[in-house]
Amino acid sequence: MLEFEDLPFFDRPDLTPYLVHLTKNSKRQDGYSAFDNLLHILKKGEIWGSDSAKGFIKGPNPAACFMDVPFASLKYVLNPRDSDPTNPRYEPYGIIVTKRWAYNHGCRPVLYLSNDEVDEIGVPKDELWRVVRFEVSKTTGWISWLHEREWRCKGDFKMPSKFSAVLVRTVKEAIALNETLHKTPEKFKALPGSVLPLEVICQGLIPAKPLSR
Repeated sequence: MLEFEDLPFFDRPDLTPYLVHLTKNSKRQDGYSAFDNLLHILKKGEIWGSDSAKGFIKGPNPAACFMDVPFASLKYVLNPRDSDPTNPRYEPYGIIVTKRWAYNHGCRPVLYLSNDEVDEIGVPKDELWRVVRFEVSKTTGWISWLHEREWRCKGDFKMPSKFSAVLVRTVKEAIALNETLHKTPEKFKALPGSVLPLEVICQGLIPAKPLSR
């Protein structure tokens, strides 16, 4: 019987034992930056699930979303189209948990299906949170988010009290967050083992654009 550690993470460079959840700013809703939303996850000890009203989840149930992407490849996920802070899909801040923990707490790889396939297969309405649209559209071309290799958890995702790491954009932010975590650990329900600056891991990032007022 294979154990988790026996999975082929060392056989291919595109495999990782971790999942990544990236945050983004919600300035228009509550004035929070992506960094603020990262701190909120650490203080509350959970990732709130997104719902259909926020744009990306099908059906009536919210879901918390993760990516199965090696850290160095996040540089390509954080591209100008998807990380523009004026209208972001995500920004270079987030949390890292092991696939083992995520799987044991309800996370699964999503189902990449066309709308017609959802109907043909008969995916129950209550399970639509698992589905990400994947198809060729005659009007818009390819609709594909395969590069995210997404995992989801139904509803909110409860963080472990201690977990692998958090991601921030810069070394300066990593130093500041480390100091905060060590000075006031009692304020946080989820404490990372490390704080990793993405500008180092990714050997550079696209400069952030200033938020428009």
